[in-house]
Amino acid sequence: MVRRTLGSLSCALVVALVAAQGGVPVTHAQNLPTAREIVDRFLKASGGAGAFQAIKSMRVKGTFTIVGQSLSGDLDMMAARPNKLLMRVNIAPIGIIEEGFDGKVGWSVDPLQGPSLVTDRRLSERADEAWFDAELHQDDYIKHMSVIGQEMLDGRSVYRLKVVTLRGNEQFELFDVENGLQVGVEASRDTPLGIVPSVLLMKEYQKFGSVLMPTKVVQRVLGQEHVFVFTSYEFDSVPVSTFDLPPAIKALVKK
Repeated sequence: MVRRTLGSLSCALVVALVAAQGGVPVTHAQNLPTAREIVDRFLKASGGAGAFQAIKSMRVKGTFTIVGQSLSGDLDMMAARPNKLLMRVNIAPIGIIEEGFDGKVGWSVDPLQGPSLVTDRRLSERADEAWFDAELHQDDYIKHMSVIGQEMLDGRSVYRLKVVTLRGNEQFELFDVENGLQVGVEASRDTPLGIVPSVLLMKEYQKFGSVLMPTKVVQRVLGQEHVFVFTSYEFDSVPVSTFDLPPAIKALVKK
């Protein structure tokens, strides 16, 4: 979940804080493993596909800081099978920003923009981000994936994969050649400010239950850097009612 949903959360932060940035160059390489082999190695290194499939819901708590600014806050992300998602951040000077998807309706609520429905490309991206088994890269989520090449990232050799979902959304995923773990995601996402490219770097994996998850994610968005530190992962403890639409969103749906 963490490896893909922060892109949506940052859309809210971009609107609230007016942020953005771009990707990194690719170095072509030959005689590489297939995309499926790279993903399967990642799953094995993280605890195994079976361990991920056994999880019914997930809650992640932590903090975030915007480097170079006096802005920080608390983060709470919840997800459940097959495609439910709720993200909440509390920024002291601004207030609580929420992003959600209940399986059909995508929505946002923040102190600056108020309640709004997510539509068109943003809704398609939100639905992909909410797909609980996205890490498995199976046929119910992926249309196509291929290896682009091998390159260096922060002093380590990584494989670059191009991943296209069934909805047509695409992103580039980076996997550590040595340990197999996913260490980066590059994608351009639709926001109220336009198409925003971003880079996510996953760091400091630790074991929670039977799976390895990153405890630090660095996001670079058009000249700004957001640092997310995750203090806990809880599994199978999220009530179904968590994903009920807020009253203000229900009112918009009825219109």
